Amino acid sequence: MSYADDEIRKPKRPPPPMTRVRLRQIAEDYVSRFGGPSSNLRRVLKRHIDKAARAHAEERDVTQGWQVEVDAIVAEFLRAGALDDARYAQNAAQSLAQRGVAPRVVAYRLQQKGIQQADIRGALADLGDPRKVEWEAALQLARRRRLGPYRLPEDRKERRMKDAGVLARAGFPPSVAFKIVDLDPDELDLP
Repeated sequence: MSYADDEIRKPKRPPPPMTRVRLRQIAEDYVSRFGGPSSNLRRVLKRHIDKAARAHAEERDVTQGWQVEVDAIVAEFLRAGALDDARYAQNAAQSLAQRGVAPRVVAYRLQQKGIQQADIRGALADLGDPRKVEWEAALQLARRRRLGPYRLPEDRKERRMKDAGVLARAGFPPSVAFKIVDLDPDELDLP
């Protein structure tokens, strides 16, 4: 794209003014397409309200008045089951643990998504025994990154500390990191 293309490009059309019907349609479209936690829906709706307010030079008080409408829409979607933070937390925790993410990092990521602590604790409890979950996740990360027992035998000794560091930075305690790195490859079912 060149400078000349910028000059002939049409200016962006401002979004239409915000209405209750439009806000609900945005919420329905978002939930049907992405799902996710209720905090994401709140964030998306607020962004649309702010964008419409800026385009139409509305006062800050007007955009704050829409918060009641956003709360009502989110509450309705939660009641209807279209949004379920607990189910989202369970699915995300399961997926992250299977990819080799440490349980404490799973909890942190769910917290960043706006999931309540009770739902986070429930999702982590549903994964099973915390020590076993942590061990399996660390093994999965080692397998994926070819650390420790998954590394070529001639490179293992010189890369021991670096491999343990990778696991520790990924959120695993040093005791688990060194146990994984020091595992004998014969103890594992290596493909």
